[in-house]
Amino acid sequence: MKWSHEQRKQKLMEVIDRTDELNGKASAPIFGIEFVDYTEKDEFIVNYHIKSWQRNPFGNLQGGMICYYIDATAGTLSWVAVDCDPVGTVDINVNFIRVVPEDAEYITVKAKVISIGRRVVVATAEVYDPDGWLMAVATTNTTRLLPPDPNPTIVKL
Repeated sequence: MKWSHEQRKQKLMEVIDRTDELNGKASAPIFGIEFVDYTEKDEFIVNYHIKSWQRNPFGNLQGGMICYYIDATAGTLSWVAVDCDPVGTVDINVNFIRVVPEDAEYITVKAKVISIGRRVVVATAEVYDPDGWLMAVATTNTTRLLPPDPNPTIVKL
């Protein structure tokens, strides 16, 4: 990481400020993001405000949305950790601990990069409800994306 802590924090806040643009690209009001903190221990903390359509038939936040928010948080942090080089998610391993209840207005996702390799960035994330109960934990792997090959080899079958 060549950027200072403050430069990384500024980049993360800039991404959060682009919520309306991101919602426009998704053609849906998916993101209701609120920047909470980027701590001295390099932990990125955001709140996601839950929309009614993100709930399952039981009224709880749908598990796929939890994965989505983990990916959005850990992926953004991984991107900033490698100085905004393009990254793509390889995998996410989520352990659901309890449901996000229907009266919860938001969840808090805390992400931290734990390893930066030549190609793979490993991050962890924790999801909390507004009362501070742990809802899920996850590990993500993202890879630095290479630029397109200017001389691709075409294989004819």
